[in-house]
Parts: sequence; C-alpha cells; structure tokens
Amino acid sequence: MAKRKRRNTRPTQVEEKRPIDKKTMYANLARLGCLVAVTAVVFLLYRFLINQYFFEITLTVYMVVAAIAIFSYVIYNRGFSRKGLTPEMLPDTMTAEEKQEFIADGERKLKKSRPLLMVIFAFAFTFVYDAIELIAIPFIKGLFS
Repeated sequence: MAKRKRRNTRPTQVEEKRPIDKKTMYANLARLGCLVAVTAVVFLLYRFLINQYFFEITLTVYMVVAAIAIFSYVIYNRGFSRKGLTPEMLPDTMTAEEKQEFIADGERKLKKSRPLLMVIFAFAFTFVYDAIELIAIPFIKGLFS
C-alpha cells in the first residue's frame, strides 16, 4: 500500500493582491455589452421572422449564416494550429525573431476574430433556446400529463 503524502498544514504567506487594471476591466465589460447586444439582435430578429410565417426561409438563412461564420472563424485562425505554441515547439531552422513573430501573429488573429466569435455565440444561443423550446419543454410537459 502506498503512503499518502501529508499536506503542508503550516500557514502560508498571504499572497499580495494585484491591483485591478481598470482599462482591462472596462474593456471586458464593453465586450460583454457587445455580446449581449449582438445576441439580443440576432435572437429577436430570428424570433420575429419565425413568427411572421417565414419559417423555412428564416431557418435556412440562419443555418447558412451560422455555418459561414463558424467556418470563417476556424479558417481565419488556421484551425487553431498556433494556439499554445512556445518557441521550443517550432523548428530550429527559424530564427528567434521569426518564432516570436509567428507566435504573435497567431495571438493577433485570435484577438481580431473576437467579433466573429460574438456572432457565433449569438447564433448558438438562439439555436439552444429554440431546441429547448421545441424539444425539451414539450417532453417535460408530456411527463406530467
């Protein structure tokens, strides 16, 4: 039987709190506001068009736009092949400057594609809500009737 290691029960030093970066905090709040606004616009437009008897056309356009947004995001970010790379993972034939530029280019692409990710999230939220409304709620009501 293997022995367990005992936890260190001595009190550790209290970590110093880092100061709050207000610029980052407000940027994140602005992104959240944009995400909520885009999601509300996509959701309300979808629900309005569905309720106006344009069901087939609305659903088709919705699926095509969502698919184009997803494929564009993946292609623009090159299949996320540059995410999490370190200079040690790159070939030795590259110079240190080339390695840093290669990694920085991947990070730049991820940051530039954030608005497209907001659109993808809006379409995904609308799809999940629609699926819950059409499938899950009738199923749950059927269990209690």
